[in-house]
Amino acid sequence: MLVAGLIGITLSVPLQAPAVILLGVAATCAAPILLAGLGRKVDFKWLLMVSILAFVYFILRAVVSPVRDLGIQDLMLILPAGLLYIIAGYCVSGKIGVRFRQGLASVVILLLLLHLGSALLQLAGSDGYSLSRYLASTVPTSGNRITGMYTYYGSFANFMVIAGLLCLSLGGWGRFSNGVRAILFICGVLALGLVVWSQSRSAAVSLVVSIAVLAVLFSVSLAHQRATIKRRANIIISILGGLGLLGCIAGGVWVFNNRALDGSTKATEMVFDSGVRMPFWAMAADQWTDHPIVGAGSRSYSYLANKYWSPNLPTGEASPVFVHNEYLQLLADYGLVGLLLILLLLAWHLLLGVQRIRVLSQQVGDEGIIKGSNALALALAGVSGMVAMAVHITFDFRTHLLANLLLLVCCAVWILPVVKSKSSEVLETRHRGGLRWFVALALFVIGAGSIYLGSVQLWGGMPLIEQKITKEDGAWLPQAVSRDQWIPALEQAVARAPDFNRYQRLATLYQIEAIELSGLKKKKATEQAKAAYLLSIERNGFNPVPWINLAAMYTEEKRFEQADDAFSKASEMAKSRERWFRMHSYWGRMHQDWAVDYWQKQNQEQAEEHFLRAKELYKLSYDYAYFFQNKQWVVEYTQLLITYARFLDGQKKYDEAELLFQEGRKQVNWYNWQVDTKLNFYYGKHFYERGKYVWLQRKPEQAFEMMKKAKAQLLQHKAMMKSDVEAGYDEQLAKIQKVIDFLEQTGIK
Repeated sequence: MLVAGLIGITLSVPLQAPAVILLGVAATCAAPILLAGLGRKVDFKWLLMVSILAFVYFILRAVVSPVRDLGIQDLMLILPAGLLYIIAGYCVSGKIGVRFRQGLASVVILLLLLHLGSALLQLAGSDGYSLSRYLASTVPTSGNRITGMYTYYGSFANFMVIAGLLCLSLGGWGRFSNGVRAILFICGVLALGLVVWSQSRSAAVSLVVSIAVLAVLFSVSLAHQRATIKRRANIIISILGGLGLLGCIAGGVWVFNNRALDGSTKATEMVFDSGVRMPFWAMAADQWTDHPIVGAGSRSYSYLANKYWSPNLPTGEASPVFVHNEYLQLLADYGLVGLLLILLLLAWHLLLGVQRIRVLSQQVGDEGIIKGSNALALALAGVSGMVAMAVHITFDFRTHLLANLLLLVCCAVWILPVVKSKSSEVLETRHRGGLRWFVALALFVIGAGSIYLGSVQLWGGMPLIEQKITKEDGAWLPQAVSRDQWIPALEQAVARAPDFNRYQRLATLYQIEAIELSGLKKKKATEQAKAAYLLSIERNGFNPVPWINLAAMYTEEKRFEQADDAFSKASEMAKSRERWFRMHSYWGRMHQDWAVDYWQKQNQEQAEEHFLRAKELYKLSYDYAYFFQNKQWVVEYTQLLITYARFLDGQKKYDEAELLFQEGRKQVNWYNWQVDTKLNFYYGKHFYERGKYVWLQRKPEQAFEMMKKAKAQLLQHKAMMKSDVEAGYDEQLAKIQKVIDFLEQTGIK
């Protein structure tokens, strides 16, 4: 728990590996201990069976998921969470079990104190301290918001909500001196205050709900105290709870208003999606309807988002990695089975927690709050913490960070009654220990598998850790990184632990390096890039980026058929992201180059076919981008129209060429972009050549009109370009003027 809690990077497999390995070792050690205690009594056998069923289901579903590398990312969360739950909740009994759970609480408090220190430094104006930034060279993604030791305010806020609730519970019911209780309570208040200061809207809502639940549960826990104690305690709880709830509500309103000032959303709307969450949720629901029972597979939402892209979501948005709602994420990835298992376990633990609080409140006696009860305090923290997480993940993806997920597991463990030690009654029924044998065997096998998987991923990630590049998800700037450091590190990483994302990054760096090289070195880097892209595709066939980059490389080599095939493979995956990828524009440019190649080879029929295909693809790009028209698209499309028109001029198809020039002049702001397109210059050449043609047809009047139009276009071109005109401009203008002068001398006006 400590190892995982110190690092707050979502989906960094190498940094999750140590926790996976350690819990795997703990599981293999716990298996024989569990068998040795075969006679121990478990009062919640059915809950254990459902928990193991869910654990096994999620493991198997991740293993057989379509994209194995993403299944591994989920396994790195599923395995440690399941193992910690079974070990802490069922394998450790008696006084050792009590101390074990208190030890988990101590680790959480230690992490809370470390977060407090880093957060206070951030409030003072520094960056604080963070292993995440040291091991991964990451920068906070939350602007000036408080992030503690993590790089994202949401992860920090979620952790502090639950840890703060733990401190409040221990401050109220902990079996400590009054001074220690007071310190714990103050730590809890500080933690919850920093939650508000982090400006996490999801955490603000979860804080309000969980504080209300904690206040009610505190009141329930006092049911069997002496009347005077109960009265005083209820007064204190009412005052503190009321103040706390009012403070949380006020803080939540402040958070929403403050966040609204940063974006386009009005404070009164208080919408969590900020333009994206609601479409994300709709996309997850659409995906689930196609894969209702067991889902589409681990993290399938991230790569099937292109297929289920919402019409309400601009195509310029970044690809969604998570749904921002863990319940819908479960439906999309693991189906109705996965969601029902989690909801059943969540509801069961909450009901068990309330029941446990009632039982413990009776057992502690009528003056129990004076002495305190750690078991009751942990049960209060467990229930309120699970409520906080249940609310938070409605708007976020906090259980995909190992530290937050393990904290949720701790809450579930604190709710469970400690397994009883051996008793004579149970020893008489040793022959009924089949469940324990099964649990022990499952622990040993899964624990050994966790050690293996974690070791492979840690070994594979060591070169990345050494170069501080373990942050493998999200956007990156390949031109800005040191290729001398990244390429060797990625080469070692894929050799030890292959991954589609590592292959893609390696290929991109090879591709950039090839641009700067020449000769045999360029050829070698190019082939390395192609090979790495193909390996990335082999491991994840749902990713359009490698296909797009391969197509660009084939186009540069004039291997147009292969480029066309690569673009076609990416088309369905990329069309929903056209504003981001611009793939169909690039595809159109490739067909334009292909057409020019045929034109140069005097194959007019094939050239025109590819010009038409290029036009079609540019139009598709425009349509797929939801009528988004920017300068880049207009310039490129206009350049295509000009090239196609000049091709038609060469075929003396002047009427068809005229239509293309007119289409170019109809584009948005075409006049302002003459520097880029030189439309007037080529339009002038078109009129000049057409004028010569009609002159030869003995139509001097028409030729004269064409020449005047040609001259007007060239003069307009010069006015736009100022002194930066083509080298052949003066010569072309002179030719036009010569014809005009001659025709005027013949009496044509």
